[in-house]
Amino acid sequence: MLNNIFSNIYTQIALVFAAFGGLVSDQIGSGYLVVILVALGVIAYAVYDEIKNKKIYEQKNIPIPIIFNISNPANSKNALSSLFEILNKEYPDHKKNLKKYFNIIENDLVFEYGGDIFDEKRFIDFLKITKHDIKKLETQTPQNIHFHIVYIGPIANAILVGTMLGTEGITLYQYNKSSDSYNIALEIKGREYKDHIKEFKIIKKETTGEIKDSVTVAIDLASHKVALGRLDRPIVHLQSTIGATIKDSKDFIRANQEIYTVINELQQNTSHIRLVYSMPTTVAILLGMSVQNYWDIEVTQFSDGEYKTVIKHLNEIKYYF
Repeated sequence: MLNNIFSNIYTQIALVFAAFGGLVSDQIGSGYLVVILVALGVIAYAVYDEIKNKKIYEQKNIPIPIIFNISNPANSKNALSSLFEILNKEYPDHKKNLKKYFNIIENDLVFEYGGDIFDEKRFIDFLKITKHDIKKLETQTPQNIHFHIVYIGPIANAILVGTMLGTEGITLYQYNKSSDSYNIALEIKGREYKDHIKEFKIIKKETTGEIKDSVTVAIDLASHKVALGRLDRPIVHLQSTIGATIKDSKDFIRANQEIYTVINELQQNTSHIRLVYSMPTTVAILLGMSVQNYWDIEVTQFSDGEYKTVIKHLNEIKYYF
């Protein structure tokens, strides 16, 4: 606390004022008392400023903005600046204070992968390093962390990013092209996103073929439909019943609950699940948070007219940190 007071901008101003004010007062032979009183007043404000900040950053959850950019030309630093602008409304000078109180700098908050998403070994290494760095962020604050996340990149990798999070206390943002800004898509405060559902309201389930050792789960929750004709049977097709756009945060949660329920039931009766999909990144991250890296799931991405494997066996990713 004392170090923060001395490094406070108002303390620095007070010291500079006292130094120059003392010289002027010495020349004219008076004014020492005025200089001292003004300097002490500014220092007192510095103490007040630090106490106020200390209270803010001793709250239960510290907001930490994070950008995941996977093989996308978008400017990650611009996205991070947008998040800071949003958070500054409640946490003024948030970027400066994260560095000041927790030694968290801008580069700690941006996770970029610029390689081929189909280079499985390299991307798994990226996931492991990123998981380690996220754990490090969590240990740098004495309070709980609430992550504010922007994801930029392919759907497949959004699922994989979700597997690293697997926690509550997350706010997901989506890009609004019309305003060139980021809006909150979903705030996650608990683990209801992976609750078991008995009655489906968001998706319609259709099964083609006999399920034995493996199955393809095709998820249709967006305007671009899954190319079912390019898939091998058996197929479990999960299709939206509410149209191509999910807007309500409750529908994001409900959609994931229903998808997770299907996958959870399938993994108990089959050895390998292949995922293909057309869905919002918000649902993809939720799905990753739900399945983690426990089951034998293959994650794919549609590219060059076919569904290519990004990760063959999700349960073979081991985090050792």
